[in-house]
Parts: sequence; C-alpha cells; structure tokens
Amino acid sequence: MARIIPVLTLILAVATARVAKSESPKEVLAQINKDSFGNSVLSVLQLQLATGGPVGEIQILLNNIASQLNGDQKKADKVHESDTVAFEKIIADLEQEIAYHQSQIVALSNLRDSTTDALGEAEVEVRVVTSDIANNEKSFADESATRQSQHETWVRKDAEHVDQMDAIDEASKIVQHLQAGVAFAQLKSRFEKVQSKLMESKHALFKPLINALTQLASKVDNKSIIKILELLAQIRQQLVASRASLLATEERQAANWEVQSSHLQEEHKRLVERKAFLENSIVQFKVTIQEAVEDLEDQTLFLEDAEDSLAIQQRWAAEQEAQYEAQTFEREQQLEVVERLQEVLTQKVSAASEFLQIREEVF
Repeated sequence: MARIIPVLTLILAVATARVAKSESPKEVLAQINKDSFGNSVLSVLQLQLATGGPVGEIQILLNNIASQLNGDQKKADKVHESDTVAFEKIIADLEQEIAYHQSQIVALSNLRDSTTDALGEAEVEVRVVTSDIANNEKSFADESATRQSQHETWVRKDAEHVDQMDAIDEASKIVQHLQAGVAFAQLKSRFEKVQSKLMESKHALFKPLINALTQLASKVDNKSIIKILELLAQIRQQLVASRASLLATEERQAANWEVQSSHLQEEHKRLVERKAFLENSIVQFKVTIQEAVEDLEDQTLFLEDAEDSLAIQQRWAAEQEAQYEAQTFEREQQLEVVERLQEVLTQKVSAASEFLQIREEVF
C-alpha cells in the first residue's frame, strides 16, 4: 500500500496536464495507462481487483491525497497572505521613502537656485557698496581739504586784519601826539613805519588815509589832524566789522563742516558695515550652495537606491504571486483528477474492471 501512494501522486501530475474532463472513464484510465507510473498503478489496481481486494483502500489513498492537497493549499494561502501583508508594508515604506527623497530633492533644488540668485545679487551689491565707499572717502577728503583751505584763508585774513588794526591804532596814537604838540621829527620813524605797513596792505580802504598822512607829514595843522582821526576811526570800525564778518563766515563754515563730516562718517560706517555683512553673506551663500549640491547628490543616490529596491520588491512579489497562482492551479488540477479517479473507482467500478480486463487482454 505504501508503494501505491507516491505512484498515485506522480500519476496525478501526469493526468493534470493530459486529461480532459469530457473524456469517458475508459479514456481517463487509458490516458493514465499510457504513462509508465500510471501503468504501474493500474497494474496494482488490476492485481487488487483480481485478488478480490477492496476498492475502498484505493479510495482511502485518494482521499488522503486530496486531504494533503487541501492542507498544502491552506498553508500556501496562509504564507501568501502573510507575504502579501509584508510586501505591502515594504512597498508602502519604500514609496514613502521615495516621496521623502523626492521632496528633499525639490527643496534642495529650490534652496540651491534661490541661494544662487541671492549670491549673484550680493556680489553685485558688494561691488556697488565698494564703489560707494570709495566715493565717500573721496568726498570726505575733498571736503576736508576745502574746509582746511577755508580755515587757513580765515587765519591769514584775520591776521591781516589784526595787523591793519594795529597799524590804525598806531597811526591814531601818532596823530594824537601831533595834536598834543609833539614835534613831527620825534614821531617820524614811527610815522614812516606805520605808513609803510598801510601801503604794503594795498587795500583800497587805506588809500585816502595814506594820502592824508602824506600831506600831514609835510604840513601839520589841527584841521588835518581832526580829519585824519575821524578817518582812522571810520577805517578801524570797518576793519572790526570786516573781521567780525570773516569770523562769522568761519564759524558758519566750521559748523557746516561739522554736520557734513558727521554725515559722511556715518555714511562711511554704514557702508563699511553693509559691505562686511554682504561679504559674510557671500561666504555663507557659497557654503549653503555647496552643501545643497552635495545633499542633492546624496538624495539622488538615495532615491535611485529606493527606486531600485522598489523595483526588486515588485519583481519578487510578482514572481511569488505567479508561483502561488501556478501552484494553486496545479493543486486544483490535481484535486480534479483525484475526484475523477474517485468517480471512476466508486461510481463506475464496472468500467474500471472492464478496462482492466481489456488491458490484460490487449497489453
């Protein structure tokens, strides 16, 4: 009996591929008989029937085979279900990983592009700011030189006014001495010295005074002295007013320069700070771009790996599914053959017996 089980199993595989359901019991047995293993089984069946052995034992064997096929299918279904759940989880994880890498690639690409644009703008601006700093420094130097020239002019003119006023004061003293009766001869050297100073100034204001003093040197009279003293007083008053005007101009220019220089210095400080900020930003932009490019390369590799893994998993799943379907189909065919053999052996025993008798006569 143990010998019949494996033989029947092999016969089922042969019958699955060769037997059509529409064939008669004799045709079914004839198909099985054509195979060497089937021939061996049918020989055993023929012996079993010839010796009067019960057909029920063969039926039990077929029932066992059917039970084994059904058990194998249940196990295969359970494994398939488990594999399907695991596969779906792996696929979902890989698809999530792919989506993550894709989003990272988009974000990094945007970061690289926007930072590249910002870098270009910063490089243009830093050139403009550098030019602005140079212009600011030139303006400060030019305005400072102008202010220095203004101040030096004021110092020179103020000194001239002081000298002129000293000369006017000295002339007033000389004329007053003459008015007091001092001989001109005693004052001559002082007079000539003052006269020389007034003439050196070449100021139009002093021309009438120089003429009057020249006349006084030749002829001293009280009327001329009074006239000269009045003229000296007027000239000194004009010099004081002129000096005051020059001082006011100097103070106004100094105040203007104070404001202007402060503005230029503040602007220079702002420009220098802006340039430093831009230069630091440029360095950071370049670092960010480099890191984004490197991260893009990594994310691209990660994406390719994930896509390859997904393709491998999908191929594996397809192969497993095809194998599962093929094995299921094979078991279904085998079960169908078992049912047909059971039908032949139980419901149509006479046909089987008849075939076996014919087989003995023919084969």
